[in-house]
Amino acid sequence: MSFKRLKRVFLYFILIMFFNTSNHAEDQNSGVGIYIDQDFLVPFTNEDRDYTMGFAVEFFGEKDDGLYPLDGLAKTAGEWLGIEESNNNIIYSFMLGTLAYTPDDLADSQPIYNDRPYSSLIYLSNKRVRTDGKNALAAEVLLGVIGSKLPGELQESFHSIYRDVADLGPTEDPVEPKGWRHQISDGGELTLRLRLTNSRLQEKLSIPKRFDLTTTMGLALGFQTNVNLGFAMRAGKLRSPFWSLPYDPINRGNFVPHKGEDEWYFWSALNARVIGYDALLQGQFRHSDVKFSYDEIEHVVYDGGVGLTLGFDESQLTFSANMKSSDLKLTTRKQVWGSINYLYYF
Repeated sequence: MSFKRLKRVFLYFILIMFFNTSNHAEDQNSGVGIYIDQDFLVPFTNEDRDYTMGFAVEFFGEKDDGLYPLDGLAKTAGEWLGIEESNNNIIYSFMLGTLAYTPDDLADSQPIYNDRPYSSLIYLSNKRVRTDGKNALAAEVLLGVIGSKLPGELQESFHSIYRDVADLGPTEDPVEPKGWRHQISDGGELTLRLRLTNSRLQEKLSIPKRFDLTTTMGLALGFQTNVNLGFAMRAGKLRSPFWSLPYDPINRGNFVPHKGEDEWYFWSALNARVIGYDALLQGQFRHSDVKFSYDEIEHVVYDGGVGLTLGFDESQLTFSANMKSSDLKLTTRKQVWGSINYLYYF
């Protein structure tokens, strides 16, 4: 599929979702989120490698309407966690996203065997969340394509525009990435992931409307197979529920947004993951020029973030800095990137 055609398909889905959700303006907890990840958003850390960029659009609400093509699978998965169809406190989410990973040396057009491979994902996901105020159970089904040409072409275009604006030469950073044809599953293949998450508000450590602490356990099965244990804390003027924390929604966001008028808070999150399989490093079924074996990947990986969230009458804005430990045993460097998240409520 060509780059132009993929862009048309992406815009088509966005328009469908807008017109399906905009008919329910009376539901104040329905809305759309736009999420942007870029390593240059954190000053002095722009190394343009590892997790280099991500973009996603999420549509969410409290009613089972709109376009939810994977909701049947999410419903079945949710029933494993006790998310029953009869409950009226279920929140639904639909997300379209893309992300890209690269090695350190972008100027090398040959396969690089001593660094992480080029890899990418384009996906759509459906999510169901049930909450009772103290616990939040989430079931997510993600269907995607790894190895597509779109993320590489987006990165090339972004670097070209940046060099033009900054009046930089073709050999100056950020250079044109030349190794995308060696990415994992180059040419594209379908992939799938199921994720189940349980988050709990720790009452004894919470001060209502000023501070809360949450613990989370999760299981992912599919192109990324892992289990995780983490915690998150918020401090400030809190109006939204604990399970709406906007931590890394493109990659690891467990829950969905919720309106919190006239609020602000600082937050932090930390997770430990035990990795069983990661197709973005190890490959899947299609041939990959560069990939790593089970023994070469790290099996305990840490990720975390700190951020500031500002809630207004009809919108929410979040700025954050994120970090992740190395995915491979051959390098100990950490991945650092910044995020800007914007929510608008219908």
